Amino acid sequence: MTEKVNGITIRAVNYKDSDKILTVFTLEKGKVAVSARGVRKANAKMKQISEPFCFAESILAEKSGRFTVTEINSFDAFYPIRCDLKKFYAGTIALELTDAFLPDGLVSEGQFVLLVEFLKKLAYKSFNPINLLLKFFYDVALENGYLINLSACGRCGGQITERVFLSVKDGCCVCESCKRQGENGFSIDTYLFLKKIASGNLEEENQEFAKNGLRFFGYYFNKVAGVNLKSLTTLIDL
Repeated sequence: MTEKVNGITIRAVNYKDSDKILTVFTLEKGKVAVSARGVRKANAKMKQISEPFCFAESILAEKSGRFTVTEINSFDAFYPIRCDLKKFYAGTIALELTDAFLPDGLVSEGQFVLLVEFLKKLAYKSFNPINLLLKFFYDVALENGYLINLSACGRCGGQITERVFLSVKDGCCVCESCKRQGENGFSIDTYLFLKKIASGNLEEENQEFAKNGLRFFGYYFNKVAGVNLKSLTTLIDL
């Protein structure tokens, strides 16, 4: 039995002498493990699909619940991502989040579109890679039911003008007057920066606030979904 799917390679590990086992996030079947035979050979015809970021139409052969790729039609490898260190790590973290956040086999058209559009902008637009990643984080949280309310205090509804506190349980930011025990605080400047990013304003340039935003979302995803983004520290340190 064969099936045609559209997917993005998000992870690859070596297997046997010349094969790889791929984790591919597909539009039609969600996240699936795929065997790619012979792709580590120098002249392999399907070598491209074995590389992270590859966006391709693939023919998968299924046997006993296992998939083997037999043919590909590559749409884009997003090559410019590999030529810039910040772009590379931002892209790697987006793949890492997709891999860790979504269970195998869960079909999510919205998540798939978010990832494709993020990789396109990361590769071909001039926006700051960290700003793009922060917007991706916000959109992923929204798409998967973990929306963070950044518009105002999530308890009293008033505008936050001083120190801000994150309520992981309620998925919102709150003012100092409404904070509860155990809710961590962060600066108003970082909060205002994240509000602009969430609204689609990607032109803001402030390295300190952007890196604080990465820490903010890293903490949030860890608390709400148990996701530990291992590459996040590297991007923060660049």
